[in-house]
Amino acid sequence: MLKKIILAAVVAATASFAQINVGVRAGVDMNTFWGDDTEDASSGIGFQAGAAMKVSLPLLPITVAPEVVIDMRNFDVNENVTLTEWALDIPVLVRFSLLPILYLEAGPEFAFNLSTTAEDDDGNEISEKTLETFLPDFNTFEFDLVFGVGTGIVPLVDIDFRVVLGMTNFFDDPKLGDPLDIANMQFVLGATYWF
Repeated sequence: MLKKIILAAVVAATASFAQINVGVRAGVDMNTFWGDDTEDASSGIGFQAGAAMKVSLPLLPITVAPEVVIDMRNFDVNENVTLTEWALDIPVLVRFSLLPILYLEAGPEFAFNLSTTAEDDDGNEISEKTLETFLPDFNTFEFDLVFGVGTGIVPLVDIDFRVVLGMTNFFDDPKLGDPLDIANMQFVLGATYWF
């Protein structure tokens, strides 16, 4: 019984001394595809912005860092069509501090496709009906794995580089038979300002 009381006291003390920070995040991303069906994969530049939180555990070099980010992704589907996807990304990352100013981070990301539009070279929007003639339906949910490295050289500012690998297919169209093995991949350079 005494062991349980001591263990409960240690857990309560650890939780009460955990340091919690909130902040705002912004980043630039290079978007492309990966998978078996990605010959001549397209790419494009996008951006993301949102809110972040980090919970530092006392006596451990580990921090849990969930975020909620709006992400605008651009893809050049071919030389005539640019695809723009707006997504709500929710990464839940675990950071491991290698040094006081350097950390590695990894974890899952849950992404929800909010909208997808396409434009031709002249900037004219391509209708959904026309888009369906040469592209299958888009998946509305995406599960990703995130790996990154970051630094906190400047007080209250973290700068990081991340690789985001989609684990779910980008397209979801039962008319295709076997699903296309095409998933989202991003390279993100971001910064977070902590309050």
